[in-house]
Amino acid sequence: MLEIDKVLQLKEEFLTYKLEVGDGMFWLFNIETGDSFKLNETCYHMLSLLDGSRSIGEIQKCILDEYPDSNPDMILKDFEELLEKMVKENIFNEKERK
Repeated sequence: MLEIDKVLQLKEEFLTYKLEVGDGMFWLFNIETGDSFKLNETCYHMLSLLDGSRSIGEIQKCILDEYPDSNPDMILKDFEELLEKMVKENIFNEKERK
């Protein structure tokens, strides 16, 4: 279960990148180790919202608002799975609420 009041931000050594080719190619890079993760557009968008200015709950609402025709339970499940995977990869810092 996600802690919806928690504020997360990508660590400084991680960056998201969109390559403007065709429909786009989306990546998460660790600029210190050279590790990379290929992302789909939705994951890229979700990670880009984790900028340290919004809580997980606020991000969930943003995502649901942007995909109004999609199944909200599926969207939230996908978001939770993405966060769990990225927490295991240790890519986030927890931030103080601004």
